[in-house]
Amino acid sequence: MCLTSEEPVFVDVSQVETTASEGFQEPSRGNTTWHTLLSAPNTSTNAFCGGVAVCPRYGTLALHRHKQAEIYYILSGSGEVEVDGKRTRVSKDMVVWIPGDAEHGVFTGDEELKWFYVFPEGSFESVIYRFTHEQKV
Repeated sequence: MCLTSEEPVFVDVSQVETTASEGFQEPSRGNTTWHTLLSAPNTSTNAFCGGVAVCPRYGTLALHRHKQAEIYYILSGSGEVEVDGKRTRVSKDMVVWIPGDAEHGVFTGDEELKWFYVFPEGSFESVIYRFTHEQKV
């Protein structure tokens, strides 16, 4: 049951992270996993959705696009985030803003990278990932 949009939402992330994470079935999309924390209809969040993602050591989130802009807040670890062909090293306490439809991906070395992500969309199901390597030329 969806709550009304006026109700605040509190999530104990430590409890959520004990449940099974989500990930892509296709290995070519990368081995990043995530826990969705805020997303309608499970939470009363009609304007934003978000969660925590983890890219393991020597892992990837393959280059992709989606129409929504996205924000990453790096929680721990280090790695590289590529946006429109430019790779930038990121680490704990950095924020990355990714414009809508920008091609982007995540790449790690000998450390895993963990980040909180936010989309300006009420439901994570509305975020359609378009992976670069899967697009027809």
